[in-house]
Amino acid sequence: MMSHSGFLLILQVLAAQLDFVDHLLNLIFGAFGLFFVLFIAIFVGIFAFAFYLICKSMRAASRSIEMPELVSVDSDSEHDRQLIRESLPASCPQCDAPLKYNEVKWTGPRQAECPYCGTAVELEETIVGNS
Repeated sequence: MMSHSGFLLILQVLAAQLDFVDHLLNLIFGAFGLFFVLFIAIFVGIFAFAFYLICKSMRAASRSIEMPELVSVDSDSEHDRQLIRESLPASCPQCDAPLKYNEVKWTGPRQAECPYCGTAVELEETIVGNS
């Protein structure tokens, strides 16, 4: 069993430690209180904004952007109109890698470059129907 004087000694040590923490907090918040709080608020705000921008760019990168096909009308005569759809092939004719509108390098209005092997790929024309 602990004696009365041993218990008082433990209480005095705890009080001294709490007094030190109290003085330290008074020093931080007393002398630099407003600046410290503003610094923390600005730091948290910058961190939150950077986190928001990173998440936004990751969401945008994860979405695949599908471009609409180009549709034109070939009208040699009034009765022989044809709708022609131009689209990027699904895969590269050279290396068979998948091709997406947002991943290829466009080298012309109807020509793209495969991002894997660099082969020039022309848009494919498909007759949609007669009108």
